[in-house]
Amino acid sequence: MLRKLFGVLAAGIVVASAMAPAATAAENPYGDPNLVSMFDGTDLSPWTSSKPGLWSAKNGVIHGNGTARGWLYYNKQQVGTFRWIFNVRQVKGNHKPTVLIWGTTDPIRDALSAIQFQPPNGGHWDYRPGHNDGGGKLFKQLSHTTIDIKKWAQCELIGDMATGVARMACCPLTGTAVTCKGVEVLRFTDKTAGRVGPLALQVHNSGIQDEYRGLYVESPVVTKPGEFLTM
Repeated sequence: MLRKLFGVLAAGIVVASAMAPAATAAENPYGDPNLVSMFDGTDLSPWTSSKPGLWSAKNGVIHGNGTARGWLYYNKQQVGTFRWIFNVRQVKGNHKPTVLIWGTTDPIRDALSAIQFQPPNGGHWDYRPGHNDGGGKLFKQLSHTTIDIKKWAQCELIGDMATGVARMACCPLTGTAVTCKGVEVLRFTDKTAGRVGPLALQVHNSGIQDEYRGLYVESPVVTKPGEFLTM
């Protein structure tokens, strides 16, 4: 199905015919002109939802409406090796915020059969067929000061499809700050897991209202490959 819609590039990326333009260094706070803005504050058309009414663009953020379990994936570009930066907070909920990498949209299974990272503190799950568990030693949670999920935090995920290593660094955004100095909170390693797939926001179950803003992706990674920009 999706093979008819996307072309596969050698660098491990699937790109739609009309990708969003790269954000200039002046437009994003990270000084990396190769970052692509994923959300303009109002338009959810670059995103595909598992269910109608699950998400909305509200007050300049992607807002989880809390109606049901499901996901929202970025449909302009699927990536294998990438840098993904976003801000996240939880307005209401009974489970930590969750995002998905290295999944698949063909076929579509629960949680896109993906690897789950839980920003900003580093919980996790492995939804791949034959796994569907916490991942055990594939994940390493790194010691850090706990970040309040009810307040805005900045997170950066970097993934390398060839090595199967994905890492996340997060930090709390205080006052009027638009960036902060991240600390690594979670690392995943499995050479069999790296694949081209969607970057997705997940609502773990009904009643959860998570919000996201300032979402950027870079793939292929041109600026400091394998390194965090936000640390």
